[in-house]
Amino acid sequence: MVSSAKKKRGQQRKAAKKTSSAGASSGGVSDNDFEQQTSKNYIITEARNRIQRGDNLATIGLLDPKIPFPIQKAALPDVLNFLKRCEDETFHQVMASVGGDLKSPSLWIHILRDSVKSSCSLQIAENIGPLVKCMCNDMERLFFKSNKHWREGIMPFVELISNILSNSIDSTNTDKLMDKKILNTVLQNEGLLTSFVQWGFWKNHRPDIVKVLGVENCEIITNLGQSAIPILIMDEDNFIEDKRFATDDAKKRLRSIGASPIVSTDYDITCTTSFVVSFIRLVKEEGSWQRTPNSSILEYLIGDADCVDRDVINEVIDLGRNHTSDFESAESAANKLTCILCDEVAEDDYCHPNDTRIAFAIREGLIDVCLCFIRRFRWHKSFFRKTDNDCLYSDIEYILNVICDVSLHKKTAKALRHKKDEIQIQLNRLEKITCKTEVKELFDMVECILDNTGAYCCRCNTSLNRTEVMECNGCGQMSYCSKECQREDWLNGHSFTCCKSYTEATAGQFQGRILPRTTSHKIESVLTYDQDGQYQVVLEDERAATKLVELEKNITSMQLKLFLDHSEYIKSQASSLNIPLCDCVVVFDLRCCLTEVEVKKYTDHYMPKAAKGYRKSRSKENITCIYNSYVFNGSLAAKDDWDEIQHYNVPKLSMQKMFPHEWLLDESPTMRKHKHRQSIQREKNRGNIAEQSWTYEEEFDDICRQS
Repeated sequence: MVSSAKKKRGQQRKAAKKTSSAGASSGGVSDNDFEQQTSKNYIITEARNRIQRGDNLATIGLLDPKIPFPIQKAALPDVLNFLKRCEDETFHQVMASVGGDLKSPSLWIHILRDSVKSSCSLQIAENIGPLVKCMCNDMERLFFKSNKHWREGIMPFVELISNILSNSIDSTNTDKLMDKKILNTVLQNEGLLTSFVQWGFWKNHRPDIVKVLGVENCEIITNLGQSAIPILIMDEDNFIEDKRFATDDAKKRLRSIGASPIVSTDYDITCTTSFVVSFIRLVKEEGSWQRTPNSSILEYLIGDADCVDRDVINEVIDLGRNHTSDFESAESAANKLTCILCDEVAEDDYCHPNDTRIAFAIREGLIDVCLCFIRRFRWHKSFFRKTDNDCLYSDIEYILNVICDVSLHKKTAKALRHKKDEIQIQLNRLEKITCKTEVKELFDMVECILDNTGAYCCRCNTSLNRTEVMECNGCGQMSYCSKECQREDWLNGHSFTCCKSYTEATAGQFQGRILPRTTSHKIESVLTYDQDGQYQVVLEDERAATKLVELEKNITSMQLKLFLDHSEYIKSQASSLNIPLCDCVVVFDLRCCLTEVEVKKYTDHYMPKAAKGYRKSRSKENITCIYNSYVFNGSLAAKDDWDEIQHYNVPKLSMQKMFPHEWLLDESPTMRKHKHRQSIQREKNRGNIAEQSWTYEEEFDDICRQS
């Protein structure tokens, strides 16, 4: 008798033949094609069933390059489903639930690694979250709750992630949107980007993992990590406008990379070395830091992503000081130096100089490096290169301008005072051996910065050191060398303005801050005009107000010196305008390097109402001086003659001070003292120069210049 199963199969074959003949008559597939398709479907189904049961031979068979792609693709969901259980279950429990005999779960990671080369990248990227959590935890090192399985799986896992990354950024791929989606999906897994960074340093910084995996395997993983990070940084999708500006998403990614520690804090809580610092050290050792793409990587991490801390500043200055063997490397180093001085680019594409960074950089030798570049490369034909703004001269000029912008701020002023004598010695030495006009302009900028950072008596202009400064007990802003000078200054005008605010009625005798005003409460910013016809500036927080007070104190301490240094120019300008000195307002613009001085009539400076108050309250024995400087805090900026290039999120500090007319005259005691001190200082500088010995390097540079 024929069994019912055989009858059923016979009926299926007859039905298939009828369908086949009907298809052939209508132009369909032939009997042979149908049988092949049926056989193929059966093989795929059977292979998937065996994978689902955890069959060892079937799973190993998927790694055979001869296995058809449809079989790998059909089995991929089952492999991913197994891996989703890697956090909560042991491998033995997983195999017991399906009755399988698979030897190691690392085979599943191998299958994913090979499947990435096909069109399965997105499917894998969306489903490997649990796997990433297990493999990126390099302290517990558990995969299916087993150290052994983690040890077996970490190598194919690193290769899997590297393949996803390389495949997603492959320039030969046509579907860029899909590639970007795959990359973003993978990098959304928490801890993966940090692990990318740390893989590149396992060999030298993780002896515990080297002991577990072996030196050879760790070296492979280190190489994969070090090659993957540059791919992420240099990705074209990170930038717009022909790689000139990084997108907001790219900045976040670059910042995550650059700030990531090279060693897990769970392993070594004291290690704070970031990737960008380690990368600088690595390329310095190789001597390739100034070459593309290493130079571009540093520019993106420091300039675009603003990955700057003390260690980064130290390393970048060390680049310029000890790793510039030729002109090209000096240009590259100077370019990196320009990137460490400012905060991240704001919405208006303007960078605000950072007082803390610049102060630290000056202490570490920022100005020294600039002077060294001038000494070594001033004779090079491309030092100036006027047709190209991106040259060594322009980079040094930019650095000095940025330093000047914050030279009167608390931390930078203190750093400059600390380094002043050392820098002055180098500057005087260079001025003796250099006669080029353009280089002289850079020297003048350095001289201007040093001049504006000293502490001087507000009455007699005596230079004061840190222990000699005596401050007014009332306002705490005025500095004096003695009680006699304080008493004289009090009787000659400070009594009118100590701890008092500016009013239009007292415009002619007020000495102190004109603008901005400060408030400790956040308020809506409203464009209002102040007494000078300029926008009123509101500093909205306590920190900004504190910075303003420190800036005001530093400006006050050197007001008289600026006035006396420019006495001849002030007298000549007043004479050319044919106005008496009591009608003059002298405006010192400290935002420029070199300081700009303008003399004009008070009616041209003040608005009509303030001019009327000035005329009523002024003293005809005094001349009025106005000092302007940047604050770099607050809501709005002062509107002035620089309107076209002034950035309105950068407020301006204006100070007003009165000085007697007689102080401008050569025969006055104050002017005689001032000139005497200047001559003594010049002789002192010359004596310091004579005590210094020339180095062989400087002598060699002079020979090169002469030849």
